[in-house]
Amino acid sequence: MGRYSYSQPSSSSNSPDLTSLLEAEGAMYAAEAEISQWNAEAIHYEPSLEGDDVIPRTCYCGSEPVHGYSQTPKDPYRRYITRPNADDRDCHVWKWWDVAVEEELRDFQRELIGLKGEANQREQKLLYLEKQVSELTKKKSGAKLMVFSLVLFGLVLLIVLGKLAKDSKECGVPSLFL
Repeated sequence: MGRYSYSQPSSSSNSPDLTSLLEAEGAMYAAEAEISQWNAEAIHYEPSLEGDDVIPRTCYCGSEPVHGYSQTPKDPYRRYITRPNADDRDCHVWKWWDVAVEEELRDFQRELIGLKGEANQREQKLLYLEKQVSELTKKKSGAKLMVFSLVLFGLVLLIVLGKLAKDSKECGVPSLFL
């Protein structure tokens, strides 16, 4: 009919039986699972915040990263950060230098915005406290004026009463209040 033909496998004694094929496949999957488990148990370095968000200063393995230059046609002479022996199939840091600088500048900018916000809040609190102090000073100066007036009135009253007492003694009038 077409170009391709299909024929049933023969059941000759030379071909392996289905059971042995299934056993071989099972052994292969078991070996693969064992290898995967062995790979999963390999040394795993947790990515550090420093290595992921800013210019990496230490590699995941603990060593100091170095700067290199790309020699690919797509990114000629583009600077990157990595480890000298990054090809050892272990987990090492690798990042474009310009991307790392942009991320670090973004972090500085976020931190600066936060500090400016805190400074603004503190300045608002300071202005509020200065206003409160000014109001209390005005109230206090009003109270001082009232106390001064009362003391002055009391002194005037004492002087007047003393004068009256002196005049009443000279005139021979008995003093009822003194």
